[in-house]
Amino acid sequence: MTESNSTLRRSVHRLAVSAAGTVLLCALYLVKPASTALTFPEPLRSVADQVISTIDVTSVLVATVVLAVVAMLRKLSYGIGAVLALCLGANLTSAAVRAWAADAPSVLLPSGHVVAAAALYGSAILVSAPRFRPVIAGLGFALILGVAGASALVDPISVYGLVASLVVSSIWWALASTLMLYSPVAAKREELRPDTAAMAFSRHRSSLRL
Repeated sequence: MTESNSTLRRSVHRLAVSAAGTVLLCALYLVKPASTALTFPEPLRSVADQVISTIDVTSVLVATVVLAVVAMLRKLSYGIGAVLALCLGANLTSAAVRAWAADAPSVLLPSGHVVAAAALYGSAILVSAPRFRPVIAGLGFALILGVAGASALVDPISVYGLVASLVVSSIWWALASTLMLYSPVAAKREELRPDTAAMAFSRHRSSLRL
């Protein structure tokens, strides 16, 4: 019952994040705050063009399939659905927002490239083995920064546009991670995982008694 309550509580928190992100996104395009495009050194544009050219529909689909295969190999049946929901949902939402807020300044609109990179990063975190997550987290953060900078050089975008891109990905990450909470394999691993904090506290108390 305790584990069930914990899962339910975390689910509510993540769904609240998704709802808050949706409200924030709607508010951004209803208010349409004044903002200027970010500027970067022009000599970096050639590098930016190369970075952006690698993030196209084909590469995103290939990466999505690879992550789905990883989930399958790790026997995370819900992981396949989480990857597809996050990658496809975030990219489709980005396109929908650009169509819905077509009258907003272009610098406020989400970058499809940043959304795609953030969605793939979130998917990798969801289905990767715990021992690989620190490396994936570091590389993924660097990837998003690089793509964000390249996107700002190729297509004018403001801080609000970058925030909107990350919010779109966060909305779907919250939904996908909620799905993963109910994965049978994930639940079993959660039950078997030792409470390291409690064990450390217990050892500390024992040492004090000695």
